[in-house]
Amino acid sequence: MSVTQPRRLTYTRRDLLSYHADVSRYISEFITRIKDTSEANTGRLYLSLIEALVDNSNYSTDQAFLALILSTAKQRKNILRIAAMLDYYPSSVSPSSVDATFSMLTGVAPGGGQAIPIYTRTQSSGTPTVEFLTVEAGTIPEGLVSVDIPVIQGILVVDESLTTSSSGDPDQEYTLQNAKTPHNRIEVKVDGKLWTRVNNFGESDDESEHFVLEFDEDDYTTVKFGDGEFGKSPSSGDAITATYIKTEAEEGNVSKDSVNRIIGSLASTVGVNNTLASSGGAESETNESIKRNAPLNHSAHNRIVNKPDHEAVANAVSGVYKSFAVSSEGARTDVYLLPDGGGVASSYLIGLVQAEFDELSMEGAIPVAASLQPAGIQVSVNVVTFDSKTQKSSVKSKVIAATNANLVYTELIRGRAFTRSDLSSIYENIDSGNLIDYVDFSVLTRVPRVVQSNSSAPEVVGRVLVYDGVGYSEVLVTAISTTQFSVSVDGVPQSTQGTVATEFETDDGCIKFTLGVTGETFVVGDTWRFKTSKYNDNIVIDSDEFMELEESSDLTVSVFYPGEYDIKTKAAV
Repeated sequence: MSVTQPRRLTYTRRDLLSYHADVSRYISEFITRIKDTSEANTGRLYLSLIEALVDNSNYSTDQAFLALILSTAKQRKNILRIAAMLDYYPSSVSPSSVDATFSMLTGVAPGGGQAIPIYTRTQSSGTPTVEFLTVEAGTIPEGLVSVDIPVIQGILVVDESLTTSSSGDPDQEYTLQNAKTPHNRIEVKVDGKLWTRVNNFGESDDESEHFVLEFDEDDYTTVKFGDGEFGKSPSSGDAITATYIKTEAEEGNVSKDSVNRIIGSLASTVGVNNTLASSGGAESETNESIKRNAPLNHSAHNRIVNKPDHEAVANAVSGVYKSFAVSSEGARTDVYLLPDGGGVASSYLIGLVQAEFDELSMEGAIPVAASLQPAGIQVSVNVVTFDSKTQKSSVKSKVIAATNANLVYTELIRGRAFTRSDLSSIYENIDSGNLIDYVDFSVLTRVPRVVQSNSSAPEVVGRVLVYDGVGYSEVLVTAISTTQFSVSVDGVPQSTQGTVATEFETDDGCIKFTLGVTGETFVVGDTWRFKTSKYNDNIVIDSDEFMELEESSDLTVSVFYPGEYDIKTKAAV
């Protein structure tokens, strides 16, 4: 007589309800005398408890497995461990930085070789105040009144004692007293001698005076030494000290013209100001950023070959939010940086990225780190109101007021683009949605904004094309005869001259345009001025054009929008 074996239970099911159904089926097939497998059966209650234990066990197993995978790990300690296995070391907290102008005060004799020492302390106005430090020494040249020097936000802590007497044990660890300490500004001395920071002790021997830095979830940094075999261990009795910067991270991203105070005796002769907002201040790298950047860095294998390699290396530098690599002719690659907090990357941040490029780029390659500059677009808005009796002037003013109130152009939304629907929702919700029935708008980009001295003079024809170059340039075109003109870019005359209705190209091939059409003539002395932007072939719109109303159209609003940045919206009016 044949015996029919019941189907086996699948203990690894990840669905409790399905497992519950399997157990009920198994009981009825294997133990035929049990007829009642409902929840009212006492024995079934005990089995349900066992099912819950199995389900919890499966859940714990799954979570342990997911913690081994970078994309699914949740705890920061696991993410940092996996990143280290991929030879990726997340960026620590970064200080805000900006190129500040140090000037001789009014009434003080200019120049004279006035020295600005390294670590000169400056301070921002407003509440709360934050301190900035010069990161290099500078001198106001003889006969001049000012010099630009990069400053970073932070307070200098000198020779903090980590221990007055080392134990001499292997694997010594010491935690700095202050949180938020940028790792690239930390110096460690053992018995008065500077030791070298490395990412790990993989290539260190028993004589290598190396140390490793790690930060925790609260942004406190720990200094770690070797075990005596991989990395030298400080000897018994050695004094260990650390000099570092304590920063406010993103709180140090302050507006322009706010770093305007010098602390110390230098304040009696020298003033300071930042003509651009400081940027780059950010907390230590987030889990999401580590998950995104670690695989890219691993694929680059600590060398730079293609555009993704350039971007992966730049993105790993503390203070860089995002980068864009653009290949040029030959071996050159321009890499444009967006700093954390928005704004323009300082020379300090550019220098950090350039140092990484110089170390990792292949022989013959020419990677160049640079900063994006603000670019502009125009938005033309046309609305249909619910009430035909509504005055157009009233609608216009409310559209402009709503745009001013709801768009903050100096802030970024990380990982989120500003979409057309964002604009629509702003306008359609004016007066709680009772004013405007429909809104239609177009984004007008790449429109040359040329200022010419004579309104009847020939126009710049077509689009101004920008093929290369860093940042933006200011172009001046001057008529030198009835058919010819000369061009200077950023005050530098071009060696060639153009003629009416003929395409003109600058000496370096960066800019091309056509002035006038066949049959037109110039008036000697007439000028045409415009600014060009490296990216997106855009023409830079000056800040004074922000929110300009053009009377030639029923409803046209010109909106200043930083190129490559996002716009942050507030609640709709």
